[in-house]
Parts: sequence; C-alpha cells; structure tokens
Amino acid sequence: AVGNAIKARGLLKTRFYCQVCDKQCRDANGFKCHTESEAHLRKMQIVAANAQHYLDQYSQQFEQGYLDILSRRHLTKRINANVVYNEYIQDRHHIHLNATIWATLTEFVRYLGEEGKCRI
Repeated sequence: AVGNAIKARGLLKTRFYCQVCDKQCRDANGFKCHTESEAHLRKMQIVAANAQHYLDQYSQQFEQGYLDILSRRHLTKRINANVVYNEYIQDRHHIHLNATIWATLTEFVRYLGEEGKCRI
C-alpha cells in the first residue's frame, strides 16, 4: 500500500534515478539492484563507448528545457534560478542535472551568463 502511494505521488528522489535507462527506483536497494541488472549493464556499455556524445546530448536537452521555461513563463522578469529549476523538474520526464556536464545549478547559471543566453 505504501509503495502504491509513493508511485501515485509521482516524483521521487533524484538520487535513485538512472538517466540512461530512464528508470526511477524507490530506494537505495532498488537502485543497486537496477545498476547490477543485465539490461542496465548493456546500456552502460553502449554509453561508455560514446560517453561524450551522451553527456552533450543530455546537457543540450537540459539547457533547452530550462531556457524554454525561463522564456515562456518568466519572459524578461528577474527570477531566482532555483524557482525556474523547481518548475523544470516538475515535468516527470525532465533531464536530470546530474546527467549533464554541469555539477551544480550555480555552474549551469554561470555558463548561461558567459554564453550570453541570459543576464545574471
């Protein structure tokens, strides 16, 4: 019953999410079992063969989704990056920040400023 209640809520901790397999696990044990599964290991071999391509692809999708929300909902208003990020992660199928080239949201926002994609 508790498991079904968690599933019904939708979003779980990012910590137990596998971006490569697009699989959300409920807890550390589920995530460990997933990472040891044959299907996951096969997908990881494919990713490892061309890791930079996948990293760039995820980064581009994350940036595009983030800027889409920023431009559509907030236009030219000054807004905290965390507010936009929290709106972005409400989408169940978003790209997770930990699958991109940026380690933190601050690093990502600095990148946007340096590239001239938004004013910081």
